[in-house]
Amino acid sequence: MTVFTRITTVGAIALFLTGCFDGSSRRSEAPAPTVDFTAYVKAQFARTSDTAEPANVNGVDLSFNDQNNPQAYDDLLQ
Repeated sequence: MTVFTRITTVGAIALFLTGCFDGSSRRSEAPAPTVDFTAYVKAQFARTSDTAEPANVNGVDLSFNDQNNPQAYDDLLQ
C-alpha cells in the first residue's frame, strides 16, 4: 500500500507542476510606459543644440495631460 501511495503522490505532484508550466518560450514584451507629452517636449528643448541627434519617437507612448492648459509651454516660448 505504501508503494501505491508514493506513486500516487509523485503522480499528483507531477500533474500539479505541469499545470503551473507556462509552456511558452516566448515572453511578451512589457508595454512601453506612457510619457507625458509636455515633459517630453520640454526635455527635447533642453537638449537642443546644433549637433544633437534627432530623438527617436517610434514606440514612445505619449499621454497628453495638458490639452486644456494654454500655459503649458509658456516657459519655453518666451
